[in-house]
Amino acid sequence: MDNMNSTPLSVEIFQMEHVLGSVEKNLEVIIRSINGSHSDLLVFPEMFLSGYTLGKDTFKTAMDADDAMFQPVLDAARKNRKFLIFGFPERSERIRGQIHNSAMIIGPDGLIGVYRKMHLVDFGPFEEYAYFTPGVEPFMFEANGFKIGMMICYDIFFPELVKQYALNGADAVICISASPSVTRTFFESLMKARAIESTVYFIYSNLVGFDSKMDFWGGGAIIGPRGNSVSKGPYYEEARITGILEDAEIRRARSVRPTLRDTKPHISDLLCSWGKGER
Repeated sequence: MDNMNSTPLSVEIFQMEHVLGSVEKNLEVIIRSINGSHSDLLVFPEMFLSGYTLGKDTFKTAMDADDAMFQPVLDAARKNRKFLIFGFPERSERIRGQIHNSAMIIGPDGLIGVYRKMHLVDFGPFEEYAYFTPGVEPFMFEANGFKIGMMICYDIFFPELVKQYALNGADAVICISASPSVTRTFFESLMKARAIESTVYFIYSNLVGFDSKMDFWGGGAIIGPRGNSVSKGPYYEEARITGILEDAEIRRARSVRPTLRDTKPHISDLLCSWGKGER
């Protein structure tokens, strides 16, 4: 069904320094931010709740999505009528001992769900496969009439994920990230490309500050569906980055460059057949 929403969605990216390993202090930052924000949707980076470079401490820091510690956050979101996203290490619901690099999605009426990072990083300084199990499912939710797809960091390198979100009705895609300074050029190129090729708003929230082993550059951004910059955060310092999502802008982008209409999903199947000699 076509989304006939006409009410803008206000978004606020919280580019705040976290305390490595201190879930309690980082939760306090989230709750204060909820209580002090005038935006509809609040976004925190990948692994904000615990910090990214925990190493073996990842296993003992991991938590369940329904842990009682989240109740004050749920209460604050409900009281202030907010949508909220933040990254955390999550114990697997299915297999004891496994952990996911996850994003929690909360709404005014409680927990909406959890997205688990599907593409883990195991090259350069990254060692995610030593601690995490990849997720297997995409995740979409709705906020004030806007359909939004979720991804985490390295997921951005796989354009098929954003394209499939868009083909299934997404108006925006949120990428929470823990990108260190050496990867900044790649991410700034890709977030704009993902927005343009799928005519979606692209919302990027990155860690900022030094986290034991890595220096994170921040640079949170909201990019419009035609590749225009809605708002952009500074590098290497705390900031609150705000922007407005408008359905008129999405409709305009898709009328002047109808990439979703012109997408040929069957091409991947044809190429797979071609590679197997089934021509």
